[in-house]
Amino acid sequence: MRLVKCGDIGIANCNYMAIGNNLDDVEKNMYDHIEAEHKDLLEEMTDDEIHQLKHRVSTFLGRSCGCGHLPKP
Repeated sequence: MRLVKCGDIGIANCNYMAIGNNLDDVEKNMYDHIEAEHKDLLEEMTDDEIHQLKHRVSTFLGRSCGCGHLPKP
């Protein structure tokens, strides 16, 4: 079972949790939530900040070590 919460990745005042057994599904679920519910936040962020946000999702899911090696979108 994998899970990541908005609070884990630095989005305050949101209790949303993406939960599941498949890493790809959980990651996609969280990205979909961010794009739908936090669109205003994304609009204020630079491309690099969005990359770092997505990288934090991967890090919390255990997919990344946090070194920044994931390719930028």
